[in-house]
Amino acid sequence: LGLMSQPIYAQQLRQDNSRPDEAAKIQVDQLSQNLNLEGAQQRALFRALVSESTRSGQSPQQLLKATRSDNNQAFAQTLKSILSPEQFRKWKDPKKK
Repeated sequence: LGLMSQPIYAQQLRQDNSRPDEAAKIQVDQLSQNLNLEGAQQRALFRALVSESTRSGQSPQQLLKATRSDNNQAFAQTLKSILSPEQFRKWKDPKKK
């Protein structure tokens, strides 16, 4: 009877984008809209973001911001291999048309 009065807590998955895969999906969705990414590019970018975020401890958003400001040349090379030259230029400097 005493056991029944104890609250039961289930392990919950957080939906606050703190997981690298969830945060990466948001970033890929945004980049896909802005750069018209193809399906294969979306998948490759998602895998790269999750992998690098997990390795570096940075969120995908922080990772992309650092890469855009030339603070992560290694990931910039990864992006160049996924994006077309035009897409990379548009991502790097969105103000230029």
